Amino acid sequence: MKAISPPVITSTIIGLALLAAAVVFIGVTGKKVPLLSNVRVDIVLLVLMGMAICTQGGIGRVAAMGTWTHPLAIIGYILGGSILLITLAVFAGWRLPYIQTDQQALLAIAILACLKVVNAVTSLSAGANVIIIST
Repeated sequence: MKAISPPVITSTIIGLALLAAAVVFIGVTGKKVPLLSNVRVDIVLLVLMGMAICTQGGIGRVAAMGTWTHPLAIIGYILGGSILLITLAVFAGWRLPYIQTDQQALLAIAILACLKVVNAVTSLSAGANVIIIST
């Protein structure tokens, strides 16, 4: 098994993360901002920004290193799939347990995205202390 390389945090990733935080804040508080006054638009923007961040600091790094089966990569797949499932549920009109409104869905997606960031940063701290033995 190969080790995952540390995440590279660029100014683009930081900028997108700050924009995502602003979108979540506006969506959860219900503030009236042009183009962001609909929670479903906020969800789409959050998911698109998350995908852009993931291609730069997440799945793009996994693809470049060829570490598709690393446990931290698999955790990232599960978190990303959960985000996409919640997004699909919002637009299909499904009601998931504990997620009954669009605002709750926005908050759940934001929390899962934060967990994905923690997972990516964990690979930074774990990568330096893990010895990989390949067979």
